[in-house]
Amino acid sequence: MNPQFLEAKRIMAVDPTSRGFGFVVIEGSERLIDWSVVEIRRNRDEECLRRVTCLALRYRPDVLVVEDTAPRQSRRCARVMRLLEKVLEFALRYHIATRRFSRAQIRRAFAEFGAKKKHEIARVIALRFPELKLRLPPIRKPWMSEDERMAIFDTAALILALFYFAQRRRRSGSP
Repeated sequence: MNPQFLEAKRIMAVDPTSRGFGFVVIEGSERLIDWSVVEIRRNRDEECLRRVTCLALRYRPDVLVVEDTAPRQSRRCARVMRLLEKVLEFALRYHIATRRFSRAQIRRAFAEFGAKKKHEIARVIALRFPELKLRLPPIRKPWMSEDERMAIFDTAALILALFYFAQRRRRSGSP
C-alpha cells in the first residue's frame, strides 16, 4: 500500500448485512462525516448497489474499503460476496481506489489495543470516535442475533485497518 491512503481526503467503507448495509464516511483520519445502517426490504442486491452508488456519488470518496471475502475462513454468503464484487466494479468504473481487509487483518490491526472480539473492537472504535458511543450495542449473548448497529462499527474497523496497515508500511519503509 502506498502513502496515498494516509493522505486520502475522504474514505468510505461499506459492509453488507442480511438486511441491507452499514456505511461510514470519514474525512482525514479523525472526522466522521456520515454513518448509518440502511435497511432494505425488497430487491436487496439491486437496491443496496443503488444506495451505495448514491452515497459514493454524494460523498465522492478517494478510497472505498470493503471486507475481503476471498480467504477460506470468510463466513459471508454467496449473495454478499457477489454484492461486494459489484460494489468494487462500480468503484473501478468511477476511478475510486479500493482496499479490502479480511476479518483476520482487522483483528490484527486492533490487537495492539487488546481487542480480539467484535464487541471489544467496537468499544475501541467508540473511544476513538465518541460520536458513535451512543450507537454501541450491548454485548451479544449466544442466543441473540447480531445487533444491526454493529455494521457501523464493522465499517469503521475497515477504515481504521486501512490506516493501521498504511502507517505500518510507512514505518517499515515499504512502498
